[in-house]
Amino acid sequence: MASRSPLPPGLGVEIDRSVRLADEGHLLLGGRPPRAVRLAPAQVSALIRWLSGAVPAGADEGLLARDLIRAGLAHPRPLPLPPGRTADVAVVGHAGSAALETTLGLLAASHPGLRPVVVGATGACAWTARRHGARVVPGPPGGARARAVALQACSAEFVALLESGTRPTAGWLDIALGHFADPGVAAVVPRVLTDRPRAPGPLSRAVAAVAAHGAGPDRGADPGPVLPWGHGTPGQARPGAFGDQGSDDPLRPVPVLVVRRSVADLDPGLGPAAELDLLWRLAGGGWSVRYEPRSRVRMPPTTVMGDYLRACFTSGAIAGPLSRRHGGRAAGPEVSWSGAAALVLAASGRPGAALAVGTLGGAAAAAAVCGRARAPLSEAVRLTGLDLVRTAGAGAHAVRTGWWPAAAAAVVAGAVGRGPRRTGAGRPALSRRVGRIAAVSGAALVLPHLAAWRRGRGVSLAGPVTWTVLGAAGDAARSLGVWWGTARALSAAPLVPRPAAVAGAAPWAPAAEGAAAAAVRESAPALVGRH
Repeated sequence: MASRSPLPPGLGVEIDRSVRLADEGHLLLGGRPPRAVRLAPAQVSALIRWLSGAVPAGADEGLLARDLIRAGLAHPRPLPLPPGRTADVAVVGHAGSAALETTLGLLAASHPGLRPVVVGATGACAWTARRHGARVVPGPPGGARARAVALQACSAEFVALLESGTRPTAGWLDIALGHFADPGVAAVVPRVLTDRPRAPGPLSRAVAAVAAHGAGPDRGADPGPVLPWGHGTPGQARPGAFGDQGSDDPLRPVPVLVVRRSVADLDPGLGPAAELDLLWRLAGGGWSVRYEPRSRVRMPPTTVMGDYLRACFTSGAIAGPLSRRHGGRAAGPEVSWSGAAALVLAASGRPGAALAVGTLGGAAAAAAVCGRARAPLSEAVRLTGLDLVRTAGAGAHAVRTGWWPAAAAAVVAGAVGRGPRRTGAGRPALSRRVGRIAAVSGAALVLPHLAAWRRGRGVSLAGPVTWTVLGAAGDAARSLGVWWGTARALSAAPLVPRPAAVAGAAPWAPAAEGAAAAAVRESAPALVGRH
């Protein structure tokens, strides 16, 4: 579990992609909310060696590495670890014998010594499994109950759960197992990429592209922690760059998972939410849960419109069951008070006031970063500006995936109310206010999809209009799922934003642990206020 013990030997460290080095490497700036850490000269030398591929040497460097990771400014870089007898692989799902053949064949090619466990296989699937030397275990063919059966059927220390039909790439398991060199790591989530579709129709190809981006399991190219609702915890802060693509969506499905079996108490009663519930309980209990994009598994695309909308609805509906256990009173996007005020003003048709409030909040955050870490003003302004952009993106994501009905109604009201009859003194002003609300709502519903299409236009299989229409349809289905789930759970927590920590503040304050901790205390993120 999480502790301020040194990072174990053999684990490397990589700095988060969003972190900037200033003052000749003595200052690190990054994280969400923005924070700055000032390093001592000896720690700067260690950081330079880490950037060149060296691993932390000694207790002092191990403590510094641990603190940077917990501050969201760095990530562990594991060495590949062959599974040997320490890991079992379990395959679940009901994708058919051909799909099972693909998964088992690739497992046999990469790890011929492993004997996979296949849950719920019957008929041709059972014959395929036994032909590959797999052990067939009776049980449901797929879903959370099949995963629970797989965990009970396995005896190794670590268990990798795979969906039937996925295609694990070379080294995927070795890289994931490398994280378990740290005894505080409970689970690793590999990156799951969607294959390019081979469907002949343009609509099927467009659905596949939009589904992979909006409802697929890909969490992006940056490593990072898996956190409940994407919120920072007392033992783990959020990184700044984690989640370029799917990072800011904590409800992404988890079709592939490597877990420490002794702590994997999966609750099958939660259905599609069971895997996220397990990971969030582990993270909330002090364990480290890592997302590792270098461990890659590929899966077939979703090409049917109904399957895409069903996946969007499901990813929204699981918010209700999860809110009963992890929601508290606010489980929506984590934003600062000034950011929340700016979002409310923007939603009420006051974009100018929203910009002013956001700017003032950013100035206060920049001043906090500058004052505590003696950071250059230009770097502090850049950091807080990026945080404001992320706040706007988080607000737009909440509108699209939670408050879609209200936003769509505002757009319709603005369109219907254009050119009102001037029958009263207040009618023109009211019309302008409705128009501004409609404009802000329409921008929140449309602009993120256009931006996503533009980022991927080199490989996109759909035009901007098709992409946006399909994305908006998925948003509507997911929002419907959110409201359905929250109504059944009698909890509106997924719709309520959560106040973020103050920029520059320490995410935790551990006690001293001997001479090694005292050496780090002067500049480790554990005492960010001192820096």
